[in-house]
Amino acid sequence: MTPASAAPPSRYHEILVRVAPLCPAGRPAPRATGGRVCRRYHAWIYTKLALASLELGDPGAADPGGAPPPAPEVGGLPLVGHEEIAVHWLSYAEYLSSFYGGEEALLELRRRVAGSISRGLRAILRLRPRAPQRLRIWWSPESPELEDLPWEILFLGERRPPCLSVVRGDPGRVVPPLPLRPEQPLRIAVIDPTGGAPAALADALEDLGPGIEVAWIEEDDARKALSASIRAGFEVLHVVADGAAPLGLEGLLEFSGDEEDTLSPLELSAMLRGSNVTILSLTPPEIPRVGHGGMPTVHHAFARFCHDSAGCPTIVAQLGPMHPRVSREFWRAFYQRLAAALDVEDAMMSASERPLMTPVVLFLRHRFGRQFTRQGDDTRRSPAWPTSGAGQTPAGDVPLTPAQVTADLSCSRDLLDAARTLEARYASLGFEFPGKALIERESQRQAGLDEALDQSLAEET
Repeated sequence: MTPASAAPPSRYHEILVRVAPLCPAGRPAPRATGGRVCRRYHAWIYTKLALASLELGDPGAADPGGAPPPAPEVGGLPLVGHEEIAVHWLSYAEYLSSFYGGEEALLELRRRVAGSISRGLRAILRLRPRAPQRLRIWWSPESPELEDLPWEILFLGERRPPCLSVVRGDPGRVVPPLPLRPEQPLRIAVIDPTGGAPAALADALEDLGPGIEVAWIEEDDARKALSASIRAGFEVLHVVADGAAPLGLEGLLEFSGDEEDTLSPLELSAMLRGSNVTILSLTPPEIPRVGHGGMPTVHHAFARFCHDSAGCPTIVAQLGPMHPRVSREFWRAFYQRLAAALDVEDAMMSASERPLMTPVVLFLRHRFGRQFTRQGDDTRRSPAWPTSGAGQTPAGDVPLTPAQVTADLSCSRDLLDAARTLEARYASLGFEFPGKALIERESQRQAGLDEALDQSLAEET
């Protein structure tokens, strides 16, 4: 049966919350109070939305505290506000135990974490888009310990608000969608070299219906299984792995308990580079190993692994324990909706209607509103992209697809950021940067591309 064509991608309004340590490295560590350590963080707010009514803090008046000043713009989003976060850290085992304590324990965790953020951030949490318009909030912590916390619970609450997507990552890079043939199903390779997959996952992936093919890779060596899946051209990898976070820093995927049978984010990124793999899903085994405090180490490892995986595709990772019934319902609904909409955010919104009980987190690498496109679909094109002969797009008014423009921005934004860094270095030395006019011209070109892209994606699903 031929899969149905996906609807046009939805346009998202975007807010980026970039969280950075308020005290730079080299200063004394925060003092423990009542057995807990309090650490403070900057929360720099970037958006094109008019948020004057929220009365956010003035970023120009904020004291970086010796840390580098924030970028004036990230991914075409200007810096508009500054807030603060003060986290009274629990031990990781104490935090994770909340997921075993039921809904009341999770609500208490939500109240405790909500108390750590300043007034302006709380106002952002209360924002709700008006359908069919969608709002995407990027949560981008620079400090890896912040990945451990269930920030999505703060934003989404007990029930997910319509049209609100909360993702982790940075909007600076854009990955164009992968084209699929009209009759091609979405193909999922399950990597489970130790045979420890939860029964709930196996049930969820059973007979998902037309438009999806699931293959369990019969290979007891994780690297060989991954290589076989990549060579076969699978678009989605679902990896069942345990995990470890040595010294609480880098997260490693672990497959057999052997220290040599681990996989780092850097190694996996190198393996996937240039492949068709567009989405990577991470699930713990049925019986994960436990560490200090009697809690599983795998969720901690997944959080740190994803923090360091900027070179990997979009990742859907389980960062806390889930009831088998909830897990089964989530993965089944997630993949069925992904195959229908070809949009991972749409799939998350559909499958995770009760975020409090579903600690699955989306590390987004696709800023474009969809991860896949069907060849042969009537792809809308802008009649006049403002290319001006610069960047990766052809010169002149050339009709291009949104995917082509996002590919341009993916490359040219990195170059522009590097040029701005060089300009700031010249200024710190008291010299005039010779390429100021080029930076201004390229900034205007990219702003024009952003505006045209917004207009092109304004048609809602």
